[in-house]
Amino acid sequence: MNDQTATDAACEPTVEPKLLPVLSTNLLRVSQDAHASLALLDGNPTLSTEARCTMSGVIMCSQVAVNTVQLLITLENLSDTRQPGYLTAFMFRVPRERGDVRVSLVHSSRPGMSAITGGASGAPFLGRWHGGAGTGGEWQAGGTPMAGIAPGTTGEWVFLVSGPKVNELTAEEVMSGGRIPDPFAFIVRFRGIGSGHSDKVPVLMPPSQIARMAAMEEEVESRR
Repeated sequence: MNDQTATDAACEPTVEPKLLPVLSTNLLRVSQDAHASLALLDGNPTLSTEARCTMSGVIMCSQVAVNTVQLLITLENLSDTRQPGYLTAFMFRVPRERGDVRVSLVHSSRPGMSAITGGASGAPFLGRWHGGAGTGGEWQAGGTPMAGIAPGTTGEWVFLVSGPKVNELTAEEVMSGGRIPDPFAFIVRFRGIGSGHSDKVPVLMPPSQIARMAAMEEEVESRR
């Protein structure tokens, strides 16, 4: 489990970055002269705490300055409208090999979902996360869930991530870890399901990371 110390969420790059346009999910375009990558997100029902809510989304990771990348994150709430659960928070962390990073939220299409401070807990999942957004700027609480994303609707956020080793950061790493696969790298919270109920949902890892994790587990077993 990647449990690195997160630094201050305020990001002040030494080189003023030029933000790429904020685009809707079906209009994403990758600049030909920018280092950019895409990852598609789906909820993982196996690791979900309640298995009642789900989502889909896209991460677009683009280098915008030296030692600074931009993350465009689009999330759609695919939960059943008959038992509505509002998507109220999400958080992400980057692999340990990318070193110390600073994260800043520079755009949110949902005014009620503001930046979650770096180093926040994602209980009940273990570890700390570098950044994210949530109602009231919180993972656990955050006031009324109706400030989040209702079933069938979408939100978009733009983050800047800076650090001496982030130039090669990819969307897939934000989604699922790096050399060490992290099935909890990107987590999502739903509230408003019912009295006292919420659902916390990690995203599915891509096949390459699933295979890498299986190989690592097999190697550990062979050494016992």
